Amino acid sequence: MAIVSLSGAHKAFGATQVLDGIDLETRDGEFLVLVGPSGCGKSTLLRAIAGLEDLDAGTVAIDGVRVNDAGPSDRGIAMVFQSYALYPHMTVAENMGFALKLARVPRAEIDAAVRAAAETLGITDLLARKPAALSGGQRQRVAIGRAIVRKPRVFLFDEPLSNLDAALRVRMRYEFASLHKALATTMIYVTHDQAEAMTLADRIVVLNGGRVEQIGAPMELYDHPATQFVAGFIGSPRMNFLGGTLVGAGDGEAVVTLAGGAQLRVAADARSVTVGDAVMVGVRPEALAAGGGDNAIPATVRFVEALGGTTFAYLDHAGGGEPLVWQAPGGVQPAMGDTVTLTLPASGLHLFDADGRAFPRSNRAVARAA
Repeated sequence: MAIVSLSGAHKAFGATQVLDGIDLETRDGEFLVLVGPSGCGKSTLLRAIAGLEDLDAGTVAIDGVRVNDAGPSDRGIAMVFQSYALYPHMTVAENMGFALKLARVPRAEIDAAVRAAAETLGITDLLARKPAALSGGQRQRVAIGRAIVRKPRVFLFDEPLSNLDAALRVRMRYEFASLHKALATTMIYVTHDQAEAMTLADRIVVLNGGRVEQIGAPMELYDHPATQFVAGFIGSPRMNFLGGTLVGAGDGEAVVTLAGGAQLRVAADARSVTVGDAVMVGVRPEALAAGGGDNAIPATVRFVEALGGTTFAYLDHAGGGEPLVWQAPGGVQPAMGDTVTLTLPASGLHLFDADGRAFPRSNRAVARAA
């Protein structure tokens, strides 16, 4: 196992700053997932750890030892890429053991390492086949096995499941989780798929524009996003956002008037800003509920996705902007054009300032709206 740390990591390609002062440290043996939109720097960061990209400034260290000047083969790291990069003329066993063969490891040791990795991955019966005779999932397991036989201190994965179909990605997520438990080795995993991040990670690092936006356990980021960017990125469907004006701020509660005129009470402490300032209210699709009363707004159904156990309704509202997404039980299927009243529970709302920073949420009960 190993601890990987980066301090003040900077990397630019021409005038484009891809990594802009990244400070990050893994925990020994954890599964750390890097997420963010395209161009945020997650793959570049992974390649810098691997030694495939040189930093313009900053330090990469493994177990406290600076490795900036060490080559990829000297860092004790194994990397699995999006493409399987298997040699088509070699068998599975030969592909998995090739790096050890180059290192002049005795044949018996290579065979033992390959067989042990194959047993871990459940591909022992494939060792004599060539890549052309394998499915996509089997090829990915071979690529992982090739990394395992090297017994690295750290595994790096760069979107390893993106070439697989949806059903196989779900199965491979389970296999990755089982692999991490079996090997108990530090793993750093890059993905654009937040379902992978939420299900696999011990901690998630959300990157935005070459900077770390927030680091935390999956449900910590989901329930307590530090910024509007994180709130909108983590969660599928994404969080709904409603623009408004702060009209009241007390100890543990805020009152916001939305652009459409409705007034909401939010369980958040917004005393750090001035009444009259623009704010943004966020609400998860599953936090919305049908029914009138306090904290309610009318909306018109634009489109409905009936998915069996769950229904997603997209609704227009008086505040304008993007439609609200309401996650309802599968038995609730409003028709297009219907007018519904949605309740936004105060304790289920998030509040952000004009710069996208989240206000602290409150556990206090919020008074009834006037």
